[in-house]
Amino acid sequence: MINAIKFPKAYSEVYSFINALGEKYKEKIPSTIYRTIEENRDKEYNPIIKSNQEITKDLLSHEALVLITALNLQYWCENEEEKQELKKAYISNTKKEEERYSYENLFRNKKQQVIENKQEDEQVNSNVMMIEYKESILKRIFNALRNFFNRG
Repeated sequence: MINAIKFPKAYSEVYSFINALGEKYKEKIPSTIYRTIEENRDKEYNPIIKSNQEITKDLLSHEALVLITALNLQYWCENEEEKQELKKAYISNTKKEEERYSYENLFRNKKQQVIENKQEDEQVNSNVMMIEYKESILKRIFNALRNFFNRG
């Protein structure tokens, strides 16, 4: 879910990302959109993104990734076939995420985990045998004498 409070930070990340890509990609974006990103970004937060740096989840926020995805689809795709492939991938990823976090699956997974844990416990309990501890005869005689003298 996109958090509107985090958008200035996301705009800062997108701004740095676009500048790292270079003029070729920057020119493909309409100037009004680029100015919107530039004006609404958090001026105190300036992430450093290098042009040869690998982009990971930890580097950019979810909101920034969503904005970059939209820019990629709208302005950076070279042809219609590429756009269609990206749309299919985005739809597929969205469906997978919805299934993963659906109400039914959240509780089904927990019930399955509880059942699996119970089965593991039963297996462990069936493999564990009770060991009866018996004191040696000398120990029993010693304890009996000690009890006899302590009563007196």
